Amino acid sequence: LCSCSSRHFMAIGLVYDGHAQHFPPASARATHIETPERVSVIYRALGKARLLDRLTRVAPREATRAEAEAVHTAEHLDALEALADAEPSLRGAWRGGAGGGWSLGRDMFHDAQTACAARRAAGGVVALTEGVLRGEISSGFALVRPPGHHACEDRMAGFCFLNSVAVAARAALSPRGGLRRVLVVDWDVHHGDGTQAIFEEDPAVLFFSLHRFGRGFFPGTGAASCVGGGAAAGRTVNVPFRREGMGDAEYLAAFDALLLPIARALPSSSSPPRAHPRLARDWAESRREPSIRSSSSSRPASTRRAATWRTSRGAGAGPLPDSSLPPSSPPGGRRQGGRDGPHRGWLRGDGGAVAVAGGWAGGLRARGGLQALPRC
Repeated sequence: LCSCSSRHFMAIGLVYDGHAQHFPPASARATHIETPERVSVIYRALGKARLLDRLTRVAPREATRAEAEAVHTAEHLDALEALADAEPSLRGAWRGGAGGGWSLGRDMFHDAQTACAARRAAGGVVALTEGVLRGEISSGFALVRPPGHHACEDRMAGFCFLNSVAVAARAALSPRGGLRRVLVVDWDVHHGDGTQAIFEEDPAVLFFSLHRFGRGFFPGTGAASCVGGGAAAGRTVNVPFRREGMGDAEYLAAFDALLLPIARALPSSSSPPRAHPRLARDWAESRREPSIRSSSSSRPASTRRAATWRTSRGAGAGPLPDSSLPPSSPPGGRRQGGRDGPHRGWLRGDGGAVAVAGGWAGGLRARGGLQALPRC
């Protein structure tokens, strides 16, 4: 999370909720990937890298019912609250509506603390957003769980119960938040299908996602042809990678060649460009093999998170030789948008634009002044 209008370094906020003890059932605790250790190991890595004393701690809080209802249906929130009295179990996804209820499968788990943990995760991201909007911090990192980007307005899935980034974005766009537009950047390896579904017809939000796609990879969404609808047509940008192993070089190049030019070319009052689905698809498919020097996937997630913080402070995550970067322009096309300043279009400070980034992977600092920090 960051303010794109900040021209001078300010404090970076950290929300860490070490009390979100939302556990898988005992039968799956040793092997399940979504456990409390997923965030605690990152917190310890920040300490080992001597970064914790440089961060401004922001206290987590629970998202209010009104904040959550700006994104999710009342039925969704009622079902989440009911988990506090349900027997802990592994289940499939839950969906509201006529076919409401839990499906078969082992996609999700819950216990008596799940609802509280989900509210605190969403509320923590909102608290960071409020700190940025008040000018108390320039950017923030929400080290929270459970994650959120697979949660739709009426669906819990993919370990996600409340869509934390969506709740924070809607809070920023509220009369109290005062913003006119928000940029959501999601670089988790999985497509943020819930976030896309929530904002695909909201012209105030530009959603940009880089993810693996095809060959049955979860969740199976995120084709470049999905661009949003209605007044928000063109405000959804998907960059679907069909190969494994994409790392720092490929992601930096995607930020440079696609994200920043598109964001600069999309002021809130203008019509969106129609060429970006083809450009995004062609560019992503041209990355047929990962760069040899893109080695971030071989590092533990906790190490990548520490690199995120060094980068957010302008120190850099480590050397990335120019020879390792893919071409900066999409194949067969020239760069879209202008280069005449760090705050154009969706990145302009006069609209109060805030970039909220999502993903479990490590973060990157894109060229041109946009900082992107992860959301869990």
